[in-house]
Amino acid sequence: MQVDFFEIMESLFHISNIEFVFVRPEELPEETPESPDILQKLTLDFHSRRLSGAILKALKPNCISILHTQTMLNYVLLTATPGLREEYRFDFIAIGPYLTLPPTHEELLSMNQMLHLPMDRYENLQSFYSSIPVFNGQNDINSLIVLMGKFIYGGFTEFTIEKMMDTFTLPEENFNFSLNQKPLEAMQSVEKRYQAENELLEAVAKGDTNRALYTYSNLFSYRVPPRVTDRLRNAKNLSFSLNTLLRKAVQNGLVHPLYIDEMSGRFAQEIEKSTSVEALNALGREMVHKYSNLVRNHSMRGYSPAVQKVVNYIDFNYQEDLSLKKIADLFSISPSYLSALFKKETGSTLTEYINNKRIDISVSLLNTTDSSIQNVAAQVGFLDVNYYTRIFKKLKGISPSAYRNLINKRINS
Repeated sequence: MQVDFFEIMESLFHISNIEFVFVRPEELPEETPESPDILQKLTLDFHSRRLSGAILKALKPNCISILHTQTMLNYVLLTATPGLREEYRFDFIAIGPYLTLPPTHEELLSMNQMLHLPMDRYENLQSFYSSIPVFNGQNDINSLIVLMGKFIYGGFTEFTIEKMMDTFTLPEENFNFSLNQKPLEAMQSVEKRYQAENELLEAVAKGDTNRALYTYSNLFSYRVPPRVTDRLRNAKNLSFSLNTLLRKAVQNGLVHPLYIDEMSGRFAQEIEKSTSVEALNALGREMVHKYSNLVRNHSMRGYSPAVQKVVNYIDFNYQEDLSLKKIADLFSISPSYLSALFKKETGSTLTEYINNKRIDISVSLLNTTDSSIQNVAAQVGFLDVNYYTRIFKKLKGISPSAYRNLINKRINS
């Protein structure tokens, strides 16, 4: 199946809610309006044919222009080659607007003053900027731009990248700042943010890691207006909120609270220790990834209450002397009934589950500690090191000592 390159690029930017628009010849404006509406000027509304004709005429062949505006909005403009112009009927590709960082309270106040807006419109301005997606990974967007340049112009050396500044002048008088449909758009933006949030929590609760990460990228572009002026503190507050939401989602995924509490507490400490907004952004993705995997690895969904109790007991007491009879007696269940029920619901016998759990944890210990093979075996509940070695080789296809040697070789290579 042949996939169109531009469809791929459009999808990549769509993930971050960044517009990717083909500007066709008939859509080019004759001239820039003398008195544009302020939000029209802020957004350079491509769909309404309001992109500045002067800016378009300044673009050069085989050139990618990165447009920075006084209002902190950014755009990427690419000119079409004659071949693409004929095949796809577009003169330019316009990508944006996007922000590289959310504006601070002080920056918005300065913007409010620069735009000659009355102070009672500050919240409108704040809402407007909250609706603009943030593309934090400048290296990521640069990579996408270079990739598009290679495809459109035929090679990495066949095009140039230039930065442009939009220096439009503003009249001294106040704008008649009319939002027209903006309250509706703001309401729809909030609705979309909540919808994306629900989709994220649903994906996490199902242990669908890839879907959760995709949805998180989408949610990230719907920003909440800052509650405090300190950008780092505001980012930490949002991260704490995300941590709380994710732990509730995992709880809905029927994961034992002990797992959830341990992970939630660890992330809370990492959030508070973070020293930059960028670190918190990366931590957010890690949280989504690990909480989703927690559901995938430890969800009790589909298990009967009896099997849930047994699985949780084994998971938290794997180092103890475990047997079918002891566990059955502990939960007042017939050993034969428990054996049949456990096999039916998990697909493995109780002994097989215990051995798999112990071996998986021992693999982690072999990777992260210098403990002897005998000590590792004892830590995971195997009192006989020979039996441990035999089970390890059966499940992993290699002995514990050979596995550790393999890990050491990889580390030292």
